[in-house]
Amino acid sequence: MVYPSNPMFRTFILLLVLLLSEAELSAQQPDEYSKNSGSAGLWLGATAGPSLLLEKAPDSLQAEFKDYLNNLRSGSHYGFQAEYFLNPYLGFGAKYVRFTTRLDADSIITEFFSRIYYISISNNMHIHTISPMVYGRLPLLKNKLSVVGGMGMAVLLYRNIYESIDDSASFKGSSPGLSTSFRATYEVIPNLHLGFQTGYVRAFLKGYTKDNGTTVEKESFDEQDYQNLSRFDFSIGVYYTFRHKLNRH
Repeated sequence: MVYPSNPMFRTFILLLVLLLSEAELSAQQPDEYSKNSGSAGLWLGATAGPSLLLEKAPDSLQAEFKDYLNNLRSGSHYGFQAEYFLNPYLGFGAKYVRFTTRLDADSIITEFFSRIYYISISNNMHIHTISPMVYGRLPLLKNKLSVVGGMGMAVLLYRNIYESIDDSASFKGSSPGLSTSFRATYEVIPNLHLGFQTGYVRAFLKGYTKDNGTTVEKESFDEQDYQNLSRFDFSIGVYYTFRHKLNRH
């Protein structure tokens, strides 16, 4: 649960106040507002690209396991977003992103009671992120280029299917978080924009439910053992705009 004293919450509120201030300023400048009014309206977008989980494997692990977990940090994502701009500078909307990483290993070496074992393991992880967002936009080059920043609270749904030689289980959990994004797009043909987007999601998993097909167990972590689900997303995106003109009298 997110409380008002949480730094992420305070940052979100600060951005909202700044964006509302910008919207009020634009309303006091009708001439400039009229020039860019074509950028108000509904934006629909689809994005995809590589992702990187920020948490690294502990140094205390055996080298083979450490390398395996660090390789599992790299993945990919795709997502969809809908944004409605009240004016050329201020908008709100929602974003969905599905992050995936999968890794199989059949020759990890481990030592147990002075004996060497070779084990096979695999992980198939998915993290679904749903975020209501507030956006600020800077139109440039006669409204062809758009620089857009966004921020919002997020809900992350964690799923991981683990398999080894003698065990398999599904791990599920959820976590609140913070989602931010920054992008630059260019209108290549009327209403169609192409661009690049970076995103940062910050969240920590505090527990999970384990289902091995026979029993279901719930486990909560101590604070020092929270699993860091924070990641960076790097995307190429396509966006379509349903514009409308705003008239000022």
